[in-house]
Amino acid sequence: MKIHWHIFGFVLLLVWGCRQDTGERIFEMVFPNIQFELPAGLNPNFQQVFQIPLVPTGIADYLRENQTDTALIRAILPFAARLTSLDGSAFDYDFVEAVSVRICDPGRSNCSDGEEVFYIDNLRGRAGADIRLLPGLRNAKRDLVRSHFRLEVVFVFSYVTPYPVRSRLQMTFEAVK
Repeated sequence: MKIHWHIFGFVLLLVWGCRQDTGERIFEMVFPNIQFELPAGLNPNFQQVFQIPLVPTGIADYLRENQTDTALIRAILPFAARLTSLDGSAFDYDFVEAVSVRICDPGRSNCSDGEEVFYIDNLRGRAGADIRLLPGLRNAKRDLVRSHFRLEVVFVFSYVTPYPVRSRLQMTFEAVK
């Protein structure tokens, strides 16, 4: 009988230790309409990076609306992101193998792999006209409490892009205390 209680206690300890405490949400930061175009004829042998060097964060408005300041924010975490073809299903992302969204200091010339906030890989021709990206584990507070950030969307293609695709990236982050 003692062994069963030890096993139960061990399982309970594992469950308690593995829970994820993200904190209490203060507000969401939404970036709903970031547009760019994937041109036709891009080489699949190299990663293709689309950059927007100055994306406004709107942090002052978020802080004012929620009557808070950056000192009370413990983290700003990636929550959800979506890449959508503005041309509908006629021009989808079936040639995309992987996508990585990175944000960093706008004064830098490029972002590093460690600054990834959203990603998806192993699409293998299943992307369609809408790609839902997975949130990364990175705390983006350092970059999102500034007035602007640098955005890079990195693509890995399965084959040469057959047609241009007008695209929209939507991202949501949550500020927690």
